[in-house]
Amino acid sequence: MKNETILIIGAAGNNGTATIESLVKKQLSNTTIRAAVRSAEKGAQLTAKYPSIETVIIDLDKPETLTAAYQGVTKVFMIPGNVEQREAHAKNAIDAAVQAGSVKQFVFYSVVGAEYEAILFAKQFRAGEKYLEQSGLNWTHLRTIFFQDNFFGWADGVKQGGLYFGVRDGRFAPLNVADIGEMAANVLTTSGHDNTAYNVTGPELLSGEEMAQVFTDVTGKTVAYVSPTEEQTLDSLLSTGWPEWQAKGMLELFEVFATNQAAVVSPDGEKLLGRPLTTLKDFIASNKAAFV
Repeated sequence: MKNETILIIGAAGNNGTATIESLVKKQLSNTTIRAAVRSAEKGAQLTAKYPSIETVIIDLDKPETLTAAYQGVTKVFMIPGNVEQREAHAKNAIDAAVQAGSVKQFVFYSVVGAEYEAILFAKQFRAGEKYLEQSGLNWTHLRTIFFQDNFFGWADGVKQGGLYFGVRDGRFAPLNVADIGEMAANVLTTSGHDNTAYNVTGPELLSGEEMAQVFTDVTGKTVAYVSPTEEQTLDSLLSTGWPEWQAKGMLELFEVFATNQAAVVSPDGEKLLGRPLTTLKDFIASNKAAFV
């Protein structure tokens, strides 16, 4: 009989899918993987790809939909969505975990710098962290930084010879989503992570110029670095469909990068992986077709 049930909230997103991928690869005979999604369509897509998992439909705005999802759950990994009500969603998910009575570990996806609450995204995630810390549950915060995979959103510019990325001369260490999924899976299936916050960055500090050079080296065509103004970046994000709150939050994050407030490489990621982290060069090489 299976004696662990891992509930992944936010399972259909990139981080959720990466976590499921890593958990399935572990071939855990004593573990049920339960993916919480917002629609039957999302659930069907996941089970088509991962036939061994369970799916359950939830609405984080409606706490009553969480009770059945938590039935028999022993571990939770919550990835808050890209929504303004991140704090409310975290509280609802944590309350449901407490009420279930069976949850031994609650892993909360967060962001590097959350503890400083200096910008909108940090405040949103830290609110969830603090609520979890006082819940009585065993907690683990997995704090991440800007993804290498986010550069898919900049692919059109790269194809035209420009990396338009408004961080001026600042440096930070972009992180690979597949690595995050593997870290989460390791945290969920090993001990020693209770009441611990992990700050996870990529393996190397890079400036915009250096990132553009990596694109140049891998694609074989010149990619110039351009740091647009805040106004230009905001207009660009809004024109591509970003909600205003999120676009302005991204500007705050870019300013953190531009002023080198996130210019750090943490050892936590490699510790959790047990192997070197994926470099930006390796990521671009693996996805070269998207950028040429």
